Amino acid sequence: MIDTVCLLIPKEKMRFLTDVSSWELYSKTDQYQKFVRNPSKMEKDTGKYFPRLTGYKRKFSQDANVRIEFSLPKLVYLNNLDELEDKDFPAVLNTLQERLVEMGVILTKTVIENASVSSVHFSKNISLRDGYTVSHIISEISKIDLRKSFDFAKTRFVNNGQSLYAHTTTHQFVVYDKVADLSKDKKRAIDKDQTLYQRSLFEDLNVNNGPREIVRFEVRLNHKQKMNKVIEDVGYSKNPSFKEVFCTDLSKKVVLSYWEKIIKEKNKGLLSVSLSLKDILQVIFLVDKKIKPKQAIYFLGLYMLAKDEDGMRQLRSIATKRMHERTWYRMAKDMRYASELITKNNLRDWVKQIDKSLEIYQPYKVKQYEDKKD
Repeated sequence: MIDTVCLLIPKEKMRFLTDVSSWELYSKTDQYQKFVRNPSKMEKDTGKYFPRLTGYKRKFSQDANVRIEFSLPKLVYLNNLDELEDKDFPAVLNTLQERLVEMGVILTKTVIENASVSSVHFSKNISLRDGYTVSHIISEISKIDLRKSFDFAKTRFVNNGQSLYAHTTTHQFVVYDKVADLSKDKKRAIDKDQTLYQRSLFEDLNVNNGPREIVRFEVRLNHKQKMNKVIEDVGYSKNPSFKEVFCTDLSKKVVLSYWEKIIKEKNKGLLSVSLSLKDILQVIFLVDKKIKPKQAIYFLGLYMLAKDEDGMRQLRSIATKRMHERTWYRMAKDMRYASELITKNNLRDWVKQIDKSLEIYQPYKVKQYEDKKD
């Protein structure tokens, strides 16, 4: 479902309690001053989750928006392992309104639900079965040349392969071990705004009930222009309000589109079941009956090199030292064709698990999992 959202609300629609608010000057220029209202230590010590507020005072303009950024599941559940559903929107509105009052800001629910959205993070937690681990899945995904799959500027793997980032300034696709992330300090964790309750879940998940493997997918649409393009691509209208972006179907279509386009679309061969070299060669001959043996062996070689160790990234690093970039692009295209020769029904079990979870898109609940174990 939805995780983090940034709302923009005109300042004139807000009332501020001067005896409660403690806005701090964060920075200033000749043109404006930037003020922030973050949760105080006293507020954090209550165990509640509070949003972060940012406002501007401009020299030549009275028009200004206040930015409200927060994690919706943390607001309601104090953690983002538990996932929200469409029916939870009233609870989100009520809790956000209450927290803002405690921070000295008064807003009506109508203003909140119709607020403009400047950025949004869609996410999905998937519990793995049959002995699969998140580190194994990330290791397999790391063999894919993500930058050329979806025009990402950079990809990196952190925390000993427990996390994968593919990103530009406008959007990010993040895959990481959600349970392992709970035990990390703020500097190393992917989720840098964990509540005390969320951190306490680590022991419950791993000690009381045995090791749990939960892979988390996050699509972070950090710029409004990129957000609009992505949601239009999946069939929704641009410039959504808070109420409109709080939508399970929208979240599902966005996360699914990134999974399909980045991971699966051009890399089916890399995600196939393990076959012997001769079996793979037979598959190539069976699917493309006109292919010549020399070409088939070339495709087989590309396929095996792409699967080996660091996959396409390492292969590209080695090959481009002896060839022009254009030649590499042609070779990468051949690799995609070789992948297409592998039948769709041979996808690995962990790929099928993720496919099924993203298709059903049932919200993950910690308590629901405990009940099943009992």
